[in-house]
Amino acid sequence: MNSKNKRRTILHVTPHLGGGVGTVILNYLRKVNDEPDFVHKVLSLDYANEKAVLASRTIGFSLTDRMSSRHDTVLAAIAEADIVLIHWWNHPLLYDFLVRETLPPARVIFWSHTLGYHAPSVFNETVLCYPDLFVFTSPLSLETPEVKRLREERQKSLRVIWSTGGIEHVASVRPKPHAGFTIGYIGTVDYCKMHPEFLGMSSLVKIPDARFIVCGGPSEKQITTESLKYDNGRRFSFTGHVENITDYLSEFDVFGYPLAPCHYGTCEQSLCESMAAGVPPVVLTNLTECHIVEDGVTGVVAANKEEYARALEQLYRNRDLRQRLSDNARKAAAGRFSIELMINRWEKVFHDALTLPKTERHWTGRCRGKSASPAQVFVEALGMHGNDFMSDLNTHDEAERKAARDAIRRLYASSHLWRSNTQGTPHHYHNCFPEDVNLKLWSSLDCHRRERQD
Repeated sequence: MNSKNKRRTILHVTPHLGGGVGTVILNYLRKVNDEPDFVHKVLSLDYANEKAVLASRTIGFSLTDRMSSRHDTVLAAIAEADIVLIHWWNHPLLYDFLVRETLPPARVIFWSHTLGYHAPSVFNETVLCYPDLFVFTSPLSLETPEVKRLREERQKSLRVIWSTGGIEHVASVRPKPHAGFTIGYIGTVDYCKMHPEFLGMSSLVKIPDARFIVCGGPSEKQITTESLKYDNGRRFSFTGHVENITDYLSEFDVFGYPLAPCHYGTCEQSLCESMAAGVPPVVLTNLTECHIVEDGVTGVVAANKEEYARALEQLYRNRDLRQRLSDNARKAAAGRFSIELMINRWEKVFHDALTLPKTERHWTGRCRGKSASPAQVFVEALGMHGNDFMSDLNTHDEAERKAARDAIRRLYASSHLWRSNTQGTPHHYHNCFPEDVNLKLWSSLDCHRRERQD
């Protein structure tokens, strides 16, 4: 208890409260809401989903959402809080708030929920220097170019706390008898996250009675239609979002989790849950998955789509190997992904933050203040990755403008991540600020998006 026998207020500011980040925040608050030192409040700039609203009532924490048009109310709450914890990723409403507003004196912590390697989900120098403490969800983020340039200067303010919603709910899962060989996937069902050749590489698997159960959204209907090209989709079952994953995990023989090479994920809650449930994972050689899965010990890391198919076939044939990986995965998950470990680390960070003075702060980047347009905010968020958009925004030369827009079209062609309706893309910013003519134009340059809409 602090010396004044008073609970200090921690204000969580989040772009929205739902999905994977929402699960982490809500499960954390369930564990700590009655702790003696801190009381937690949550402000969501966009929506809080029904699960979050219900949780706020049952757990007993203050939750206010749809605050993006009420900056004055957010600033007043920041002024009153002892610590402000901003759950950060490249979200238009959050960047709009940070760039436009001057914060009253406050102790500010950022917790990054993105890895930071692939634009538009990247760091920039201004955002890294903005808070008192910047906390990453994965140590891999310390090696991004933007962080490495500042690491020596900002060493004392950079921390890492693994993000987890907890694994207790899946630790008791045990296999249930079922027909065939089931390869499961739980998570984001959209090519901004899952591998764009997910269906094709799955169809390479030569297991007679294999079936693929895919849980999650938001693009499951589109991908279900695409699956009809592969043996009329007989191998694939798309469930959409599922609230209780334990029933599915108990029927998975293997967790097939091939993600896109440029995905934005850091801690991969569903992968950690599968390991805690004893379902051995097969993943690709992306940074995040290689950090979580130890090849040949807690799962299999495949170099390409052919190796991915062969790994599933090997696990189908070798029950002993499956069991060994299962046992090792359970043990590793219990030691690494415990929510208690995350809580203990946050408690230390909060106590460290309380030793700091409250200071006023404002955005110090290339554009700032209330006059910044949404398009300028978008370019600001991209840091050194925003040069093509900045050229188009600032040039009056037709040749330069054409070159910039051709470069933007190539970005859309290069990765599904740029075509997403979320993750800080031009489409995401345009959806939040439809009146901005530059965002509308940049979004229209995505011919892949037009093809999908047609």
